[in-house]
Order: sequence, then C-alpha cells, then structure tokens
Amino acid sequence: MKKLVFVLSFALIALAVFSYDKAKENDKLALALSGQYAKRMADASEKLDELNVAIEKSLLFNQSDGSKKAREDIWRLTSDIRSSIDSLPLDASFSTAWNNYLSRVGSYAKDAERLSKPGEFENVMAKASENLQVMSTDWQVATAGLVDGNYSMNEWVERLDANNKDVEWSQIGNSVKQYTESDFPLTASESDAMKKKDLKNMTDSEVSQDDAVSIFKQIFPHVTNDVIGVEKSQPGAPYPFYHIRFTSNQTVGYIDITEKGGHVLSYLADRPFGEATVSFDDMKQRTEELLKKAGFRDVVFEEARENDNAWHFVYVRVEPLHNAKVFSDVIHLKVAKDTGEIVGLNAAEYIRKEKVEDQPIVKIDWKTFFNKDVKVEKAELAYVENEQLIQRLAYLLTVTKENSSGIGTYHVLVDSETKEVIKTEKLF
Repeated sequence: MKKLVFVLSFALIALAVFSYDKAKENDKLALALSGQYAKRMADASEKLDELNVAIEKSLLFNQSDGSKKAREDIWRLTSDIRSSIDSLPLDASFSTAWNNYLSRVGSYAKDAERLSKPGEFENVMAKASENLQVMSTDWQVATAGLVDGNYSMNEWVERLDANNKDVEWSQIGNSVKQYTESDFPLTASESDAMKKKDLKNMTDSEVSQDDAVSIFKQIFPHVTNDVIGVEKSQPGAPYPFYHIRFTSNQTVGYIDITEKGGHVLSYLADRPFGEATVSFDDMKQRTEELLKKAGFRDVVFEEARENDNAWHFVYVRVEPLHNAKVFSDVIHLKVAKDTGEIVGLNAAEYIRKEKVEDQPIVKIDWKTFFNKDVKVEKAELAYVENEQLIQRLAYLLTVTKENSSGIGTYHVLVDSETKEVIKTEKLF
C-alpha cells in the first residue's frame, strides 16, 4: 500500500512538473509570437514612411528615367508592407482594404505607360502621398502599445478584434477603401485603366474601317445619310477604335466602334426635340430591338428615368450559369420622347465584362432571416461587389416593411454562400 501511495505521489509530482514546464514553454512561445508580431508592425510603420518619401522622389522628375529608381522603390515597399500586414492576425476587412490600396499604388508606379500622359502620374501620386500620410497616422494610433511586445496573446486578440471600441479596424479599413475609390476610380475589381487594358487585349477578330461603317449603317440606318469623317484612334490610345462622325438633317453626332470585334462603345446624336408622342412601351420595344441588332442579346431591362425630352434606360448583362444579373456590366441608353429614336448609348462597361466565378448557393429561410413584419416581394440572383471589391453571387431581394409612416420598400443583397448582408438600400 505504501508503495502504491509513493508511486501515485511521484506521478502527481511528475505531472505537476511537466504541466509547469509546458506552461512556461507556452508562455515563452506566446512572448516570442508577440515579439514577432510587434516587429512586423514596426517594419510596416517604418516602410510606410519610406514609401511616402519614395513617392515624393518620383514626383521630382519630368522624365521617366529620372523617376525609375523611386518607382522601383514604390513597388518594392508596397510589396513589403503588404507582406507584413498579411502575416498579422488583423481584421480581414482592414487588411483587404489596405492591401488593395497598396497594390494599386505599386502597380500604378510600375506601369511606365502612365508617364506618357502629361500630368496624370503627378496628379494621382500626389493625392496618394496625401492619403498615405493619413493612413500612416491611423496606423500609428491603431498599433500604439502593440509594438512594445509586452501583451499576452489574449491581449493581442482583444486589441486586434474588429469590434474593439478602442481601435476600430473596420472603420480604418473603410477609410482606406474610400481612398482607393477616389485615387484609382471605377470598378470592382479594377481601375479604369485596367479595364481599358482588357479592351486593348480583346481576342475578337479585327474589323476594317469599311466594316465599322457598315456596322454603323446596319444599326442606325436612319442617320447614316452623310458620314462626314472616320478616324482611327491614336497609337497612344488605351484601346483601338473607330470614331465615325455623321450628319443627318438637323442631327449631328458620332459613334465609336472597337477595332477588335466591331462592338459599339458609344453613340450620341445631337438634335432639337419636339413634343412627346411615343409611348413608354413603344420606346422600350424599339430600344430592345436595337440592342439585339447591335449584338447585345444577353441583357435585360433594369430601370428607367425620364426628363422632359427623353427616357434614360439601363440594361444589365445576365450571366447564364445562374441566370444572375452582373451589375457592373450595364448599357445606358437615351431615347427621345418625340420619335422613340435612340439618341445616346454607352456600352463601355458592358464590353469590359467582369470576370465572375461560380459560387455555392445556400438556401435561406427568409422568414427566419428577416423580422416577422418583413415581406419578401421578389428574389433573384445577381453578381455585386462586396466591401473587399470582390464580385460575389448574391440574392437580390425586394422587401417591404410597414412602419408608422407607411410601407417602406428596400433592396437587400445577401451573399449566396456566406449569408453576409452586402448592402441594404431604401427605395421608397
């Protein structure tokens, strides 16, 4: 019996020593990891300042050779900072927004073609420099204390929590997202320049100048009495197209047709307007006939707005796999009320076509998803951008809710896979 007690006591002592050693070991690992995180944050802080200096250096020169070294430094530093941010357990929306902005800055500096456009590089990078100074200040405030490396792992998690009121990572991320949209405008997923590059790299067969004129006459036969000029875009243009000018009675205008594929980019007819005589339904029917004639067969009507002289129609492309609308790929048209004639068309966004991916569709019980007094009037699928500027397949819901002032109608976009509410918009 004494021998058994001795063995048990020895086992308990050994277990206690082992647990103590493991606890000490875990503490050391936690401290080491905390120190590593602190170093990454310090590196990011230091390189943010270096990045701004590199941008200032790049703005000193008119010639691309003079700014080459500084532009290479911008590319390198943005990559280094992104690497540091990726290695930290930061709020996802914050790190995505920062990485996206830094990627845009680095890509912009690396693209030497931008230097051929007088003033463009200076304007964009000067604005980026201002915003980076604000971002650097926000970063310093958000990481204050963390770089000391004295926090426990629980304190690290708490400080990096997006819901922590002391440091609002999501709010900082949203601010950077706004900088991205203002400094590098247009799209989901790409800047306008990138979309133009997509047009430049289209794989469609080239059409000749005569072919472009024939396409124009086929689509708009009533205004092609007198083509007064056909010009090809200049060698430095973002993408090649034919610019056709015309006149017909009191109408003057132009049409731009891509060299690759012969797609209508834009059309404008300028003329005086008479009294409205054509019904809305008739104008809509004529518009859809013209869209089919122009090869835009995968679009559906989305909305209409009017002024005194014309209706403005919006058509959106439908992705065939899920029969989902792609709201980044739209065609805008202006239709005269007096004759039902198309007097304006812009299909550039449609032609640039977003690259969308297949995505799981989870069934959602809307009765439990919404409050009991919310009624789902309509449900369809659509591709839209989330906060990370990624195209996501979403449920597009039209819902109503009665309140003290009446019945409110809303559009709600819900990610079809994650059930995240991407956007809620009140219609009326």
